[in-house]
Amino acid sequence: ERKVHWIAWDKMCTRKHKGGLGFRDPEAFNQALLAKQACRILQVPSSLCVRVLKARYFSDGSILNATCPGGGSFTFKSILHGRNLLLDGLIWRIGDGSRIRIHHDNWIPRKGSLKPLGQDYVHEINRVSDLLDHQGRSWDVSKVQRMFPPDE
Repeated sequence: ERKVHWIAWDKMCTRKHKGGLGFRDPEAFNQALLAKQACRILQVPSSLCVRVLKARYFSDGSILNATCPGGGSFTFKSILHGRNLLLDGLIWRIGDGSRIRIHHDNWIPRKGSLKPLGQDYVHEINRVSDLLDHQGRSWDVSKVQRMFPPDE
């Protein structure tokens, strides 16, 4: 059985012109497929599979903040591995900003880091909603200028 496993693995990593599948990094490919499953959990929450996983592992939350209990299944641990890759690229839509943590969540739409890079910590400003004016419709420019350098 072990020999068959290594033959299959070798076939996956062999270049296409030599008869293989041409995967350069099978572990990264596997994580990408698992991330696709985590994304499907977000997109189709009514599916039977998602309802079962939700009831067992994240009944009061989302796959995005789920943790795996000690006796968690290999399947769910694997999906969480893919979810971690998915989290690297997900970005919040601001809305009212009350759930978005300034220093910890991806919320700035740009290439590279989706979190602020050069922020100063200002007392009592922890959420994006803290950076908005009293009506919550636009940025409080003085707070933004105190917290971030001009190039941010």
